[in-house]
Amino acid sequence: MNIKRIFPFIIIAFFLSCNPNSGNSSKEQYIESMQKKESEKHDDLYANAGKLVSEIDFSIKATEEQKKDWEDGIIPWISLENAGTEINQLINADEIVIKNPSIHIIFDYPLNNPDTFEFKNEKGFSRKDLILLISKQYHEIYEEEEVTSDIKTIPVNKRTGLINRNETHGKYGIWGHDLSDLVLSGIEVHETNKGDINIILLVQS
Repeated sequence: MNIKRIFPFIIIAFFLSCNPNSGNSSKEQYIESMQKKESEKHDDLYANAGKLVSEIDFSIKATEEQKKDWEDGIIPWISLENAGTEINQLINADEIVIKNPSIHIIFDYPLNNPDTFEFKNEKGFSRKDLILLISKQYHEIYEEEEVTSDIKTIPVNKRTGLINRNETHGKYGIWGHDLSDLVLSGIEVHETNKGDINIILLVQS
């Protein structure tokens, strides 16, 4: 499997909570700004991605400890930071879900400067293949952001007001969330008129 960078697309991503710990006014302003940031990207994303051809979920089997919070034994997402440690819990991990040998995965959330990467595998891609390469790419994105930004990430124990990650101005312009906040619940597979496969990540935080 190999990888090369291609022209960036725009993606919509999803977030569940922003975890602010300040007053209601600050919380509402923060949520409003985040919603505005995402909605501005929505139309362009779907205009460029192509026709939706399938949706693929990523769920994991809960451990005995996790079943205290997930009575049905299913957690409807997998960690993007710790995919390697949760991979043995991934449901239908080895199922080939994309048969195309070449795919474009769009990385946008939580990035001000989205980027798209091409991945290749002659045998197609299983859920396991996808989550491991997506997780690896997110790690590289966050690492490169830290190196290229003059503004450094404030450690969690030194944050005041909103506990979310401060916005940095490196190559990707990451805002709002640490990698540890992010989980992948699914992907959308889109196909252009030229036959290119574009993957939209359904990322929650």
